[in-house]
Amino acid sequence: MAQREFDIAIAPDGSVEVQVKGYKGKSCLEAMKIFEQAVGEMKARRETSEFYEPDEHVQFNIEQRH
Repeated sequence: MAQREFDIAIAPDGSVEVQVKGYKGKSCLEAMKIFEQAVGEMKARRETSEFYEPDEHVQFNIEQRH
């Protein structure tokens, strides 16, 4: 299974930058939807070379604990 990483930087002005690594093709966009729900609408996007590789099937299981 591929290793996936999320680098999250929060600037002093409150803006958030998320860099997604380890996803092939457009599957990274599904992962980004999770972050958009948490921090708000995405204002800009920069694709890496992985974005242009063939898509892979990704399934998310999100569990919230209190």
